[in-house]
Amino acid sequence: MAGTEHQDDLISTLYHEMFPMLLAYARSALGDGDMAEEAVQETFCVACKRQRELTESPNPRGWLVNTLKNVIRQLRRDRARETALLAALTARQDGEDNPDQSGTDPDLLYGDLQHDPDYLLLKRLALDQCTMAKLAVELGISVEACKKRVQRARRRLQKRLEQNL
Repeated sequence: MAGTEHQDDLISTLYHEMFPMLLAYARSALGDGDMAEEAVQETFCVACKRQRELTESPNPRGWLVNTLKNVIRQLRRDRARETALLAALTARQDGEDNPDQSGTDPDLLYGDLQHDPDYLLLKRLALDQCTMAKLAVELGISVEACKKRVQRARRRLQKRLEQNL
């Protein structure tokens, strides 16, 4: 039990000590304050889930920085995947292989999808640049539940896209 208290104390100390520095780094890397805050919060969620690994690290501060870098990379990949999925759906709707996205209203192009909850969810993330935290508040669910819902929406829309090919 004492080991768990020590781990909790270390995470709390690191959170208070490093949050401003990690947030500044994430803002610089992502260029968006809300996404940066989401990335830092996710970093500390990972730290809580992997407490033992963090506390056994010879450099817990470096461990947190590396975890933040991984979280940022994952956020970028997720955004790129969502944007590519929406672009691919747009291209299929237009009958084009290489759509020009400038000035194109996705709602006009998607027609039958504009009331699909999966489409609306991914549109908020990819095109409206909404963060998971904001989206979770809008939906009245936890951030983790929101991430799971986005993951499922991606799979369903990808499957739908593949069926339309």
